[in-house]
Amino acid sequence: MSQVPNASDELVSDVVACQLVIKQILDVIDVIAPVEVREKMSAQLKSIDFGSSPAADPVTQRAVQKAIALIELKFTPQSEAH
Repeated sequence: MSQVPNASDELVSDVVACQLVIKQILDVIDVIAPVEVREKMSAQLKSIDFGSSPAADPVTQRAVQKAIALIELKFTPQSEAH
């Protein structure tokens, strides 16, 4: 008794899937990457110029912002976070 998902349901599903993949990537990076690599990843994402890119739709922009936030949240020592 499954129903065909509408566009909104598919978008939510895609976002959740992307979040899970990002979390898995961050878990791997946490184990194998030095702090410099983590900082470089965040800096590269922050340097994306959405104003000049034709592919800079709001969903992509929000996804990149969430990725930056996840990286910074995951790798900020708790003593710095408070």
